[in-house]
Amino acid sequence: MKNITVSILVLLVGLMFVQCESVTNKQKLEQLEAEKRATQARLDSIENAASLAVANKIKAEEELKSGKKMPSVSVREAGRINPVDEGQLRADFNAFRNDLINAISRKDVTFIMNMLDDKVRYSYEKTPGSGKDGFKKFWGLDKNSTSSKLWQELNKVVQLGGTFDNKDQTVFTAPYMYTVFPSGYDPAEYASITGKSVRMRAKPSRGSSNLASLTYQIVRLLPERNPRSERIGKERHFWRKIQLEDGTTGYVYGQYLHGPSDYHASFERTEGGWKMFVFVEGEEEEVEQEESGEAQTDSLGN
Repeated sequence: MKNITVSILVLLVGLMFVQCESVTNKQKLEQLEAEKRATQARLDSIENAASLAVANKIKAEEELKSGKKMPSVSVREAGRINPVDEGQLRADFNAFRNDLINAISRKDVTFIMNMLDDKVRYSYEKTPGSGKDGFKKFWGLDKNSTSSKLWQELNKVVQLGGTFDNKDQTVFTAPYMYTVFPSGYDPAEYASITGKSVRMRAKPSRGSSNLASLTYQIVRLLPERNPRSERIGKERHFWRKIQLEDGTTGYVYGQYLHGPSDYHASFERTEGGWKMFVFVEGEEEEVEQEESGEAQTDSLGN
């Protein structure tokens, strides 16, 4: 009797072991299937992204061939920020922007004041500047408006495309290198060339020797103790010292360089039409990062 009991117990233990092993194997199979599905999803995502990138590139090339100043889609490329302007996709915004550009060329203070939001932000100081009256004084539009630097800075921003901030396309931010600037670059130390075949000079002068020809590259901004400005055509800009990926240093005329820490503008569609509610230099987040001690990484060597 005792032997029979022992045999039954051994049999039961064996059955339990087989069952446990079966459950374990089933779990392993389910885990392998889950990993397989996840791997396939990643591959599909990469393939879709690659297909989208090709489609965007083709669309961008077609739009440029058709005579558009900038494509309406962003073409990503390592080390560059290619231009994009989604503003042309919405007719009323495009018309408003054309009117704004014309008003800037006329230095039309009345137009500017009418298109400002009542609480327009114009400064990221400790006591942020906001409001139409403050904006007017900040830019000297209440005194000698024709000599205000607003015209040059605002014109540069609105001419450099941009993207919509929401699906409804009711908020637009310019310029494009502010909205699509890639992570991994410190926005306070890097900027983007804003044109094709922009000359990089050995010294801060139009007459200096040419070191390189740049097209939409991301470059490091280097400090310059006494920056030199120069008038070329109707505009005056500072020459900005830069460093390329290979370590080459030189100067680029400020008209053809712009970064996230330079001026940017945001516009919103309201019942009264399009209004500019932000036109500031720098980024509000920079102060928070400094206070929290967070460090930024970058891609160019020191």
